[in-house]
Amino acid sequence: MANELVVTDLLGNNGDQISFTCADNTAMTKGAIMELTDPRTVRTVTAVDVPVVGILAHDKVADDGMTQVSVITNCIAVAMSETGNPTIGDEVSPSATANSLNLASTLDMEKGWALGYSLENATAGETFLVRIKK
Repeated sequence: MANELVVTDLLGNNGDQISFTCADNTAMTKGAIMELTDPRTVRTVTAVDVPVVGILAHDKVADDGMTQVSVITNCIAVAMSETGNPTIGDEVSPSATANSLNLASTLDMEKGWALGYSLENATAGETFLVRIKK
């Protein structure tokens, strides 16, 4: 995978990490944006307009016997902007490109699909700081 978010500052209590169930047979990379599925299970974001819960705190190796991962919900991270040109304070949500972010729409904010908000202005293809707050 590419473009994983890179945590620069853990906020709260060590990033306010939450433990979630995950599939044992799945590999996931530290810094990946995590999508919530039922029941209280996470996977790497697979599409736009999905509920997100934060970013993966550590690598998950496929078939390692682990079925729990930690997700960081309160931090500042470096992300890649795909489209929408977010400016300071704009809400952002996952894009169609793995681990990239777009300017969030009103529906993203209402449904809980927004991951956080921009701390810098960004154009397409540019890295920028994001306040992850889930």
